Amino acid sequence: MAKINLETVRGMRDFLPEDELLRQELLEKIKKVLETYGFSPWNAPVLEYEALLKEKSVESKLIFKFKDQGGRDVVMRPEKTPSLARIIGSNPNLPKPLKLYNIDRVWRYDRPQRGRYREFTQCDIDIIGVANSMADAELLACTSAVLRAIGLEKFTFRINSRALMNELLENAGVSKKQVKRTLRIIDKIDKIGADEVAKELRKLLSSESVNDLMTLMKARGSWYTISKAIKICDKTREPIEQFLVCLEDFGIKNIIFDLSLVRGLDYYTGLVFEVDAGEDVGSVAGGGRYDKLIGVYSGQDVPATGLAIGFERLLEVLNAKKVKTKTKVYIIPIKITSKAVEIAEKFRKAGINTDLDLAARDLRKNLDYANKMEIPFVVFVGEKELSQGKIKLRNMQNGSEDLLKVEEAIENLKRH
Repeated sequence: MAKINLETVRGMRDFLPEDELLRQELLEKIKKVLETYGFSPWNAPVLEYEALLKEKSVESKLIFKFKDQGGRDVVMRPEKTPSLARIIGSNPNLPKPLKLYNIDRVWRYDRPQRGRYREFTQCDIDIIGVANSMADAELLACTSAVLRAIGLEKFTFRINSRALMNELLENAGVSKKQVKRTLRIIDKIDKIGADEVAKELRKLLSSESVNDLMTLMKARGSWYTISKAIKICDKTREPIEQFLVCLEDFGIKNIIFDLSLVRGLDYYTGLVFEVDAGEDVGSVAGGGRYDKLIGVYSGQDVPATGLAIGFERLLEVLNAKKVKTKTKVYIIPIKITSKAVEIAEKFRKAGINTDLDLAARDLRKNLDYANKMEIPFVVFVGEKELSQGKIKLRNMQNGSEDLLKVEEAIENLKRH
């Protein structure tokens, strides 16, 4: 029999209990904040028809795609915004505004590296049916609250506008047909650097246009300083300035306006944003306004704005303490298994996470196991304790022991 390869598929990972417990703990914190802000959960199939994503999603070479047994072209979702747009488009009578969140996996055939995998969890936050900048500002306020709730304190919101960039590109001599392609190239600036971006742009544009654009890309800082140095129409300017006023209302001050930020997806129409956690980390979240995407599927435009938090990158940044188990009590029977089972069930019915020795190991091995698993309490169930109508509860952190009735032990554990 051939030896089976036990490695995970490249770019995929297994999660042992200590990893998965940490992930679930952080995800619960995120959900709690999102629901505090009035967001409700949604979900969709892992598989979508390939046609749903054409020209409205990530690059084709990054998509896991195949033909199903019926010969249909399907993909494993590389992101969730097209799925959400499809849902909204096919349910036009849903009451709006809708404030929605989704925390689930996506797949991209990307080059695996630190903090980047081919299967990863994304936390998506979207507001559907609101055209004004208050929705964009609340997205950032909610994201700020999420990041602080899970322990990330130092981060900056980078802000720009696709409507602004479209106008600036046209002013720089870029034809309307070349705007999307130009923006995709500019979006690579953080990955390949300014020199490589300029080299790619020269294949597409005149040297004069490229020089003008590379000068623009260096503009970072206060919007009011940048806006004095560029010429744009009021229709482009007003949403940006309304957005900045709304951010002040929400108390968001850690912002920087950055003309090099464009976001590579074609469906963005207005404000775009990323969360920068510093040079060593980079972006941990990003998104923007996509007012035309739902209309692509339904024929009727619906204003929308959204943001995705990269959960895997955050886990690496936080380097949070892992826990090996959520078990609070480990029961060790000393030759009296049936009574130990009865006591374990009483603990569980009282809402206390309880495990029980099932392997009939000796006392030393059981205590070693409890220590390795970092279980905080152990209960000994033996003839001596039961003859007094009691059990022995040991605190594994300080070694103290108490002889207690089962009900007393339950109350003691609940206090902890």
